[in-house]
Amino acid sequence: MKIFCDFDGTITYRDAWVDIGNFFIKDKDKHSKIISAYESAQIGSKECFIKECSLIEDFDVEIMDKIIDEQNIDPYFISFYNFCKNNNIEITIVSEGMEYYIGKILLKNGIDVKYYSNDIVINSNKISLTFPNSDSECPLCGCCKRNILLNNTADDEISVYIGDGQTDNCVVHYADIVFAKKALASYCWKNNITYFDYNDFLDIRKKLEKILNTNKIKPRQEARLKRREAFLSG
Repeated sequence: MKIFCDFDGTITYRDAWVDIGNFFIKDKDKHSKIISAYESAQIGSKECFIKECSLIEDFDVEIMDKIIDEQNIDPYFISFYNFCKNNNIEITIVSEGMEYYIGKILLKNGIDVKYYSNDIVINSNKISLTFPNSDSECPLCGCCKRNILLNNTADDEISVYIGDGQTDNCVVHYADIVFAKKALASYCWKNNITYFDYNDFLDIRKKLEKILNTNKIKPRQEARLKRREAFLSG
């Protein structure tokens, strides 16, 4: 079993990038139109981030660091993290957020896991973004969570995905076990993707313990077919 987990709004309570944007973006009308375009799928998350970044004014790295320092994680994530370590279950964070703050938040909480994300480049009083984990064939996402799950899961391994939002919509089609809440739960329900609802990582740990104890670990047939399709198409 391998676990792939979203970061903002899943491990953390809030979305740090949203908080950063809300502070530094002064033109709220333009920002609102960008978010509406993203939520209605007119643009992908990568384009949304680039457009948001262009609206940031009077950037100050010290203020950004303060916003990051105020981010809190799910109080049950540490015990979930330890449960996974004790059971030799690898956790990989896959995030459309930014490496700059993900690394800081993980370090602050003593969490040592592999993670994939986008990143912020700071130039004086301006910032730009880089997308080292994007898919050259797909312009929608900055960080292609689907590719990371596919490239890090062997045929005989079971993939677990944990998420909460729109940036998780693609990858859940390829995961064997899905934990979803908020917008992601709605998406799974509308698209007939089997999922477990959750409120926090205590719920997830209890469910995984039950699955492991009853030895009811098996691939989801629809996900297996999607993975094969992806590999065959290159």
